[in-house]
Amino acid sequence: MKIDRIFSFLVPKDRKFFPLFVEAADNLVGAAELLAKLVREGDLSKRQELIREIKEVEHLGDNITRRLILELNGTFITPFDREDIHDLINTMDDVVDYIYAAAKRMHHYKLTLFPEEFVWISDCILFSNKEIQHILRSVHSIGDFKKHQEACKNIREMESKVDDIYQEFLAKLFEQEANAIDLIKKRDILTTLEKAIDKCDDVSNIFSTLIIKMS
Repeated sequence: MKIDRIFSFLVPKDRKFFPLFVEAADNLVGAAELLAKLVREGDLSKRQELIREIKEVEHLGDNITRRLILELNGTFITPFDREDIHDLINTMDDVVDYIYAAAKRMHHYKLTLFPEEFVWISDCILFSNKEIQHILRSVHSIGDFKKHQEACKNIREMESKVDDIYQEFLAKLFEQEANAIDLIKKRDILTTLEKAIDKCDDVSNIFSTLIIKMS
């Protein structure tokens, strides 16, 4: 039996890593659901309310991240490598940060309508975060990650799909958008949304690393 598997059996039963991971994953989905509503909302006052809710979710995510780091710093034996735990904590927090950053840009730029590509990308972000949530709700030890290779593949496919949407929309934007200011606004929001899905893919890569370590 590998030493990391031996350690997994020695982890104190009252440790809170996996429940806190679930909290973080639920928070990811909450942020992504609000984003999906935001890009479909044309009323500026309703947008403002959704952005306020996303800000609250982002603050909640920061709180969960702090609790996870405190747990990590106060635990001698962890369920898997400390470096992997640290990367997972921070990368999940990055996803919410980029969702909030995109929402802030949408607020400040005050576009009358959002391009349909923003809706497509937001839906991909939501799908990916639901896959992350599904994985983390289902794992109770490092060995459980092996059951979710298909979900990791789905997230990678979403990231690849968004990359195509990003490139195609950017080309269309430079070809068709006559207003230079609107071009910059749309490109800025687009880039921030693309970074959010990149971070979802980074989370799936951490899961894949854990799967490889258990193989």
